[in-house]
Amino acid sequence: MGGRSRSALVPTDGGAACFTGVVSLENSGGFCSVRSPDFAPVSGAEVLALRVRGDGKAYKVCLHTRYMQPGTSYRAGFNTRPGEWLEIHLPLTEFVLMRFGARAGVLPVDPARVTAISLLIADRQEGPFALELTYIGLVRTADGGKTT
Repeated sequence: MGGRSRSALVPTDGGAACFTGVVSLENSGGFCSVRSPDFAPVSGAEVLALRVRGDGKAYKVCLHTRYMQPGTSYRAGFNTRPGEWLEIHLPLTEFVLMRFGARAGVLPVDPARVTAISLLIADRQEGPFALELTYIGLVRTADGGKTT
C-alpha cells in the first residue's frame, strides 16, 4: 500500500514464534500484519485464546472468512505488558466487522465460517515491535475449553 513498515513471523526457541518488525508512518503507512494459512472452519467455538509475551503495545487479532472483500475482517484488540506472558481469551462476541480500519457492519462472526487468523499492529504505533506467541486458536468453552 506504499508504506515503509515491515514485519515477519519468525520461529523462536521452544516452538514459539515472534511477530516482529517496524511500523513506519511514511507514505500513509502505520500498520503491519501477519496471516495464517487457511484452515478448515471450526463450528461451536466461542472464544479465541492466545498466549503472548509483548512489548507494552496494543495488538489486534483478525478473523477471516471465505469470500470476504479485501481489507475486511472481524477484529478484537488486546494490550500487552512488557516482558510478561499473558493468557488472553477474547469472546467471539467482542469481534467487530471492519474494512480497512473502519466499522463495516454489525454482522456477528460465525465461527463455522472462519478460515484464517491474523495478527495486526496499527493505530499509528510507530517504531519497532515484538509479540511472542506460543499458541492461538478457537476454543469451544462448552466442552471444557478445548482448543481447535
